Amino acid sequence: MPSTTETEFDERSVALAQPVGSRRTPIAKSLGVTAIAALALTACGGDGEDDEVEAESQVDAELDLEVDDVELINEGTLTVCSDVPYPPFEYYDEEGTVVGFDIDIAEGLASVLDVELEVVQTSFEGIQSGVALNAETCDLAISGMTITEERAGNMLFSDPYLDDNLGLLAAGDAGIGSLEDIDDSINVGVQADTTGEDYAEEQGYQIRSYPDSGLLIQGLESGQVEAAIGNISILGYQAGEDDSSEFVEEIDTGEQLGIAAQLENQELIDVVDEILAEMESGGYMAEIEDLWFGGGETPDEGDSDEGDSDEDDADADEDDD
Repeated sequence: MPSTTETEFDERSVALAQPVGSRRTPIAKSLGVTAIAALALTACGGDGEDDEVEAESQVDAELDLEVDDVELINEGTLTVCSDVPYPPFEYYDEEGTVVGFDIDIAEGLASVLDVELEVVQTSFEGIQSGVALNAETCDLAISGMTITEERAGNMLFSDPYLDDNLGLLAAGDAGIGSLEDIDDSINVGVQADTTGEDYAEEQGYQIRSYPDSGLLIQGLESGQVEAAIGNISILGYQAGEDDSSEFVEEIDTGEQLGIAAQLENQELIDVVDEILAEMESGGYMAEIEDLWFGGGETPDEGDSDEGDSDEDDADADEDDD
């Protein structure tokens, strides 16, 4: 999930590349899209019990493709691990329904496979390490995850479905005009176990790690940190939502987002690549990019019921760092 050093963001408008093989163009068209399906989501709560909520697709494009049958963990169901919330890739709307860019991709995969979709809420650490896949918690991990050499040693990646650099978001009153303005007096927020955290550590910044992107943005809004570094798709989206912060600079890292499966499951990844190619050629991918990154009318975010406990986790993570 560009190479310019300064990018302007209109409301919910992010200059993102098309998937690999397409020409890079900013997306600015506004779409009116009708939801077509309600899908079951299993969310793993802090007490270890599963709470069922609904996930909803926002897409009306159709996928015309037949693929070979693949073996799934649960017959008749495509089970996907995803770290919620991570807007605009996956988050809860005001009704507690999970929506987002990745959810629409997952729904498209399930529709071509002619199976139901089940999404399991999973920590990003469990996703990016390959632990969730190896434990057979899910068939696929779809969670705005950057393809890296280290992660590729623990899982199989699909062809990239989105190009995505890092970016710097800063509080409007912090006086930060570029990366060069970050010194030891500036606290930089990052999401734990992400490429944003890796970059900030490599630069020697004073960092505070948060367990998810929602708490990272809350930390910036509340003044716990003066700046945040993360994927441009996330921070650019936030810049359009909140006037108290501003997008400062794009960091050209050449990142690409991919869908992951177990190392041994080449058959499933081959089918995923086939479906992704159809999404690109048939207009499905263009529609969801317009919707989620180009100013479309996406559902508003709801409040997280787990905010208090997650903030405690963030404080504990900071102490551990």
